[in-house]
Amino acid sequence: MVGAKVRAMISDTVFLEIYYDPTTKSYSYGLVDLKLPHKGDKRVFGWDDYPHEGVEEITSLKTHPHHFQHREGDKWIFKESPMHGNITKEIDIVLKTVLEYLKDKKYLSGSP
Repeated sequence: MVGAKVRAMISDTVFLEIYYDPTTKSYSYGLVDLKLPHKGDKRVFGWDDYPHEGVEEITSLKTHPHHFQHREGDKWIFKESPMHGNITKEIDIVLKTVLEYLKDKKYLSGSP
């Protein structure tokens, strides 16, 4: 079996993107906003296991290659991550974090 990517649309320009390959356990979970002013990567935040060789902010993390990244202005901030490519256990963390962000940014009103 090969990996697959799923996009859950939240609006016309905002979506949750989940990639997972069960053979390698490689993964990427991220919230994407196509209206972000940044060139290239339009992720708001996300978790993945891409090793980013040569990026000391990531390679120095205790959880490397697993990391969480988010933007502060134009700069990416990298942090340690509890994720390890176990999508059935990790999806709850992803959904909770995305929901909190969407509520905070007023994408959602009220409670589910």
